[in-house]
Amino acid sequence: MRNAIGIDIGGTKIAMGLVQENGILLKKEEFTTLKKEKGEKILRVITDRIPSFYDENTTGIGIGSAGQIGHSGKVLSATDTFSDWQGLPIQTWLENETGYRVAVVNDVQAMGLGEQYFGAGRDVKNFLCVAIGTGIGGAIIADGQLLRGHAGAAGEVGHMVLYPNGRECPCGNKGCFEAYASGTALEAMYAENFKEVKKGQEIFAEALGDNENAAFIINQYIENLAIGMTSLTNIFNPEKIILGGGVSGSLVPFITDIRQQVRSQVNKINKDVEIELSMLGGDAMIIGAASLVF
Repeated sequence: MRNAIGIDIGGTKIAMGLVQENGILLKKEEFTTLKKEKGEKILRVITDRIPSFYDENTTGIGIGSAGQIGHSGKVLSATDTFSDWQGLPIQTWLENETGYRVAVVNDVQAMGLGEQYFGAGRDVKNFLCVAIGTGIGGAIIADGQLLRGHAGAAGEVGHMVLYPNGRECPCGNKGCFEAYASGTALEAMYAENFKEVKKGQEIFAEALGDNENAAFIINQYIENLAIGMTSLTNIFNPEKIILGGGVSGSLVPFITDIRQQVRSQVNKINKDVEIELSMLGGDAMIIGAASLVF
């Protein structure tokens, strides 16, 4: 059976895996990365580890990378991932260094492919993936195909504006979905309201108890999340929205409320939209990246 190497490049860690063409993750390794580190150093670290994953059945290397990735596998834009990341031709660089076939997409686009072939998006022709963590990213599967857009950067749902002239977003704009519904935004909202720093997981946990402050913030957060997904649903008419990313695990007790809020606000044609959590979890991007080169 064929297999491929899948790589998820993020701002805090890189995960590599050997994935069978049936979606089984045979081997996985994670290692820490540092923001502002040189981009080529990151690629060199990856190159040094590839031989331990490759075997005679391996068809190539698929990568899901932070940043906006062009059709040629070049980084078009990156906020603060790594130094010199913007403009780096990841695909060409790794093909030249390794001699293997390489394909590169954005990390959440890779998540979308993973869910499409092996996760909650199987047998679904039209769905969205929304990855919620430090920021918010998205992937669009339309009529069974990953929609990449003119430059390759389709799916930047985190930068849809919810509130004009609202909270500042790392992209430089104001009022973005990411500025109201990311994990970073949740923690900032709590600190601003109650002058106390808490991690997102802690806020979610306390909201389920008797902490009125945490419950107040989570209610606002869920409302903002639902508003964003309502707009996305009305625009794309998906059968399903799949939530992933680091925050998604904390949304389990709230998923019914989120679904109900979205369904109560969308156009009539979209009342049956499903809101589900990722089936592949943190491995979705590795598995989806690998599927690029099966």
